[in-house]
Amino acid sequence: MINANPHPILLRLGLINVYFYGIIVVFGILLCMYLIERLSRGSEIDKNHLENLYFYIIIFGIIGARIYSVLFFDFKYYKYNFWEIFRIWRGGIAIQGAIIAGILTVYFYCKKHKLNSLKYLDIFALVVPLGQAIGRWGNFFNSELYGKVSNVPWAIYIQKTGFHHHPIFAYEFILNLILFFILMRVFKRHYKEGRIFLLYVFGYGIIRFFMEFLRIDTTLHIFGIRFPQIMALIFILFASYFLFIDKKYKKLYNLLLK
Repeated sequence: MINANPHPILLRLGLINVYFYGIIVVFGILLCMYLIERLSRGSEIDKNHLENLYFYIIIFGIIGARIYSVLFFDFKYYKYNFWEIFRIWRGGIAIQGAIIAGILTVYFYCKKHKLNSLKYLDIFALVVPLGQAIGRWGNFFNSELYGKVSNVPWAIYIQKTGFHHHPIFAYEFILNLILFFILMRVFKRHYKEGRIFLLYVFGYGIIRFFMEFLRIDTTLHIFGIRFPQIMALIFILFASYFLFIDKKYKKLYNLLLK
């Protein structure tokens, strides 16, 4: 078993603390932006629009992640502590909320500027799992995103509980990295407009669906099922319809390109 005791703060600069989590997330974002610039060269994707979308996706992604977390993870607390909603530095963001907000941001931006939203969704979806994989190490330094108590050889000791737990952050790091490499292979050899976006939604939906069986963090339950698991299932069904039933994506084109 692993007995690690990571500290969340990298540097103390007077009254300012520099956290590992923030540094890791910023690094992941910058790396994703770099890859997008490289992979979109020679395509119809406009660099100026990409730069605009970086800004909007980061802003609305954070807002979406926060709203999702407040509504579905700890609503009872925020219901009686309203102003705590705005203290995002105290934690409480959810990747599913960021994904949904990111998709909507790209869609409405492309619709406004009469761009092919599928191409932009594809290029962002291609690198998102890499960013997610990197970001999960921020959870390690914060001693969060651990699962059920376990005695597997790779279980990690969590000081606040006094037990060894499944390292969910490590599982998601590995699985998101695998998803990234699969998407890269499809992008280079079997690209079809909309396919990368759908495969990402499908792939991450599967990852999150099964990870929820191990997670123990507080969240909304519907008929005894964790809400993030229900959302993951919606992701899977949405992508499956277009990947395996409507293989020509006719309804997807009508939905996103008109």
